[in-house]
Amino acid sequence: MNFKKIALAAAAAAAATPAMAADLPVVAEPVNYVQACDAFGAGYFQVPGKDTCIKLGGRIRTNFVSHNLNHGLDDVTNPEEVDAGKDAKTNDYKAYARGYLYFESMTSTEFATIETYTAFLANHDQDGNDTVIIDDVYVQLGFESGSLLIGDTLSQFDAFTGYTWIAPVSQNFSETYPLLIGYTADLGNGLSLTASIEDSTERGGANNRADFVGALSVSQGWGSAKLSAATHAYDGNDYGYALSASVTLTAMEGIEASFQAQYADQAVSYIGADTKIFSDAAGAKGFNIGGGVKGDLSDKVSAMLDFSYMSIDVGATDYDRTGIDASVVYTPVTGLSFAVAAGWGDDSNDDEETKVGARIQYSF
Repeated sequence: MNFKKIALAAAAAAAATPAMAADLPVVAEPVNYVQACDAFGAGYFQVPGKDTCIKLGGRIRTNFVSHNLNHGLDDVTNPEEVDAGKDAKTNDYKAYARGYLYFESMTSTEFATIETYTAFLANHDQDGNDTVIIDDVYVQLGFESGSLLIGDTLSQFDAFTGYTWIAPVSQNFSETYPLLIGYTADLGNGLSLTASIEDSTERGGANNRADFVGALSVSQGWGSAKLSAATHAYDGNDYGYALSASVTLTAMEGIEASFQAQYADQAVSYIGADTKIFSDAAGAKGFNIGGGVKGDLSDKVSAMLDFSYMSIDVGATDYDRTGIDASVVYTPVTGLSFAVAAGWGDDSNDDEETKVGARIQYSF
């Protein structure tokens, strides 16, 4: 009797097993999760199913610079220009809210390490103007012997462009982003040699012409130095030239200092001059000297100072300008910074400027 009950129970269990098995959860296949990609530095992660590592970043900035404190709000900043029949320049403050988005990628291949960079910028200013642009975009191929750079990025001639946040009166530094193609050869022992072909239009030159840039750089434990030269197509097949020497010292802990000297003959954009005012075709030439220093006042407070002097000669006309900017930055937590700045400038047209500024910025 007991045997019969056991057999019936076994048969019932066997009959129920297929239905119960159908209700059991199915084991999911492995998922390709995003993984950290430390080979190229912090912040990179690997695209699932690909060999490419990407990094996203950006910043939000609000910026304010006062009117020229040497004049009233309704004053014209340069009365001499009005007397000469030029348009008056009102003494306005400047302000904007700006967002940046940076996209970087790194891919290791048998041919080369492929690096790409794209920076998007969205800006709204005090006049109600809205601007959205691609600020910087390039691809760089890294080889054992050097790297090939192609795109819209900082000129290979330019070196020191300033430390100061905000720079209320601005400095006489060249910071230009032309279309270019350049190759940098690694010579060993921190030495490198660069040759670059760059769009002359970005520097007020002739259309459909190229500037040729060469640079010799060294980077050591004490800091770095750079010598560069350029030919500039300013009018058709007419060329000017520019020379630059800069040095940056980083050996002192928490302090960095830079010094720069540049000369240009019919290529004054290379020394920071405005080619809409100073014409290379008219024979403009000149030089600038400048530099800066930055240092940590504490673990959350830092200070910066920039200075520059530019002299331009256009025929019988001489022009010079001196500028000094200084700022203090407070960073209570990583990425968040509050800055204040002041600047003074003066030129040979007696256009003296005294301005202050402030900025709040968060980088991520």
